[in-house]
Amino acid sequence: MRSTFLGFNAARSGLFSSQRALDITGHNIANANTEGYSRQRLEQSSSISMKLQGGQGMLGTGVDTKEIQQIRNEFIDHQLRQENTDLGYWGARAEGLEMLEMILNEPSDTGITEVMDDFFYAVDTLAKNPGDSDITVRAQVREEAIAFTKTLNHLYSQMEQNVRNTDDEINNTVTEINDLTKGISRLNKQIYTLESDGSNANDLRDDRNVMLDELSKLADVRVSEYTEKIVGSEEGAGKKMMIEINGRPLVDHDTAYAIETEETYSDIYDGDNPEAEIPITQLTWAGREELTGDLGGELQALVDLRDGDSAGEKGYPYYMKELNTFAQTFAKEVNELHSRGYGLGSDVLEDENGNPVQEDGAGYLMFTRDNENSIDLYEDGEVNYKEINARNISISADVDEDLNRIATSLDGSQGDASIAEQIGQMRNDRTMFQEGKPEDFMKALIGNLGVDAKEANRNRDNQEGLVGMLDYKRESIMGVSMDEEMSNMIKFQHAYNASARMMTTMDEMLDVVINRLGTVGR
Repeated sequence: MRSTFLGFNAARSGLFSSQRALDITGHNIANANTEGYSRQRLEQSSSISMKLQGGQGMLGTGVDTKEIQQIRNEFIDHQLRQENTDLGYWGARAEGLEMLEMILNEPSDTGITEVMDDFFYAVDTLAKNPGDSDITVRAQVREEAIAFTKTLNHLYSQMEQNVRNTDDEINNTVTEINDLTKGISRLNKQIYTLESDGSNANDLRDDRNVMLDELSKLADVRVSEYTEKIVGSEEGAGKKMMIEINGRPLVDHDTAYAIETEETYSDIYDGDNPEAEIPITQLTWAGREELTGDLGGELQALVDLRDGDSAGEKGYPYYMKELNTFAQTFAKEVNELHSRGYGLGSDVLEDENGNPVQEDGAGYLMFTRDNENSIDLYEDGEVNYKEINARNISISADVDEDLNRIATSLDGSQGDASIAEQIGQMRNDRTMFQEGKPEDFMKALIGNLGVDAKEANRNRDNQEGLVGMLDYKRESIMGVSMDEEMSNMIKFQHAYNASARMMTTMDEMLDVVINRLGTVGR
């Protein structure tokens, strides 16, 4: 036979269950605009039924609340974070290459192609009046040569500064990663403690998921949870989290392993010139070993921009080396012609065999490094033009100090302009560079950069669309719908009222039994 108060217990459980469901609905509504919040739901099940005495069947005893469940799809989380990593990479790379395009600034009135044309135009003008005592034309050649070298110096300096800025960004990104992993490890400890009795720390898990989303954009991390026996817990096992980067742990439950930085010097920007070494940051995992390989995300994009020196990985070093090649080749070709000629007022002497002996203005270089007069030689006597790069190219002090030393003549005669003419014709020399004439070299360089930048922008836009789609899909699952919550609120309110009404009905029934039964005829 059932207990007299069994109906009260069933109604009471319904009352408490509806009240908890209303509390959760209110929590969902309050956090409708909270970033990263996942809506929650009360999981209910019927209480254990009791067997009827003297009859068949089972009698229900009410409702039990099992858990407060977080509505979230872990597979979509995994997908979104993978795509977020690629978005971080292409976004940072696109931004870096756009900055490089602004530095090279081609085509423009102040770009290297324009100042190079101005130099050739000045040389052509001098070739038309090689013996003119008016130094105005020669001064123009010097000024245009200086403008050409200063432009190369400035371009290289800006690229060098970009390398330093990128290195600073790497340090900032590493700091951000370390801050996130520390925060995640603290949350892991709290979640593990709170869930040791079988509860769900839903709000803390939301906070952790927001951090994981941010971390996934900075680097390619692998997130996994594993179970571990909880001593003294009837639930048996708790979940711990592992986060790895390139096979090395960043977070192992409540322990965070920091990415550390160490300053070193790199010669990849110009291996032939020790003075061109730039201080850069080397990354190590937990101070134990160098962190190499594909790190993914913004961090890898910044490292590629800073260190990419090959045609397969075009970063700042690749374009700096190309600019150095241009400066070296241009200086070599001009100097080899200029050093064979004579300037204004040069005396031409002959040896006993009638061959001219170069003297005074003859043998001077047009371009050297750091405004010097000469360039070092190799052991075999060849000029070491690798000393010259875009960073240090300048006109020689000899030419800078005496305009008459600008060579125009091959034989020393005042009316001869063959050297100046040959230098002027270099603008159309298609054998000067592998890409063709000097202008072709710069066009190829700018073209390659444009292709790289366009690819980065296209991939960034594609990833933004993909991440946006996945985020919308995730939000449709975990996000709070005000219409749905209002509907639930009304539903749970009616359920609460019905349970309360049930208790009132049971009270009235018992009142009849206790106070009225057997009183008829008194």
